[in-house]
Amino acid sequence: MPFIEPLFLWGALAVVIPVAIHFWHQKQGKPLPWAAMQWLTEARQQQSRGLRLDNILLLLIRCSLLLLLAILLAKPLLNWFTQPPRIERVHLVQPSQAVLTNFRFELTEAQKKGERVVWANPKLSPVTVASKLPDSQTPFGPLSLQTAINQLDGKNTVLHLYLTPTQTLSDVPAITVPLRFRLHTAVDSTTQPGAYLLATGNRSMFINRAGKLIVSPARDAMLKFQSAPAHTGPIQTLIQYRDKAEQQTVEAALTALTDVYGLDIAVTKNPVQNQPYDLILTDQLPTNPSPQTLYLVSAVQQSALPNVVFSNETLTPQTSDRVAGGQLPEWLGLQILRHYGLETNTKPLSKQALNALFVPTDTPPKEQHAGIQQVLLLLLIGLLILERWLALTKNA
Repeated sequence: MPFIEPLFLWGALAVVIPVAIHFWHQKQGKPLPWAAMQWLTEARQQQSRGLRLDNILLLLIRCSLLLLLAILLAKPLLNWFTQPPRIERVHLVQPSQAVLTNFRFELTEAQKKGERVVWANPKLSPVTVASKLPDSQTPFGPLSLQTAINQLDGKNTVLHLYLTPTQTLSDVPAITVPLRFRLHTAVDSTTQPGAYLLATGNRSMFINRAGKLIVSPARDAMLKFQSAPAHTGPIQTLIQYRDKAEQQTVEAALTALTDVYGLDIAVTKNPVQNQPYDLILTDQLPTNPSPQTLYLVSAVQQSALPNVVFSNETLTPQTSDRVAGGQLPEWLGLQILRHYGLETNTKPLSKQALNALFVPTDTPPKEQHAGIQQVLLLLLIGLLILERWLALTKNA
């Protein structure tokens, strides 16, 4: 019989406690002089030697209570009358041309064996031999990957995961995967053109080879850039908060971005009609968000749109650890750079970081052990009532 928490079975060793108390209780008797003792026969006067088991039924019930409690805490799974489940082998592939090209042979062989090969997106779209990347409004990231994994039967699945170990995966503390899990990583060695911003004064803003944000009149000749800048001129920014303290905090963070990192940001507090904005910071949900605008909303909510980011907190020193720790300018700058396709850290995750990120779990659903848990609990209550009745009746 399998157990969910087998370590609690060590508690069964506690059965020695009632046995020891039982024998110790018998040793506590003291001889008392009695006048009628002289009338007893010699046969009745012989001293009994060794240990005697009095109230053996009560002792067995008390030992059974401890054993039953240990089994109950260990959470047994009763699957004697169920057929063993069919184990399915699933190949989950990141929607990336580099991953598809790198593991094309392995995926083709898996399809020939009749194994399931799907994209790591919420729809789990099937991957074909001549498959193109799926069209999805949700970009690939740790949240979309976890959503795809959660749709699989983790208990009866052997998961093979194919992806590129980018730094964006570490945006979450952990990604839970089935216990039968194998990771296949591919480093995207293709030289993708990098994005850059063209600020005022014909200055270029880009990520250099060391992964740092650079503002320079000339771009690095050793790097390959896109033919056109992702944005030209100042980043037109609108700040609208009902809380004045929050508005002042965000405005100070944008000023720090301009002074420290050189981001060209033009801040406006009052909206102008028919004026397009590149960045809007507010505490109100956008009704008709523009796909070209980045919205940073201080609210506790999630969005399927990549250009709407929620901070999940009010941005004041009293309500946000991010603000109190001075990390707000860095967080705002990271969201802006990601919106325009610039990444501050392009190095892949190390093997140690990947092992710490993906956490295998094999916790079965509650319905698998709920029935036997109820039976054991009722049996424990019944034995406890019987033990109390025998103890009070026999004064033991």
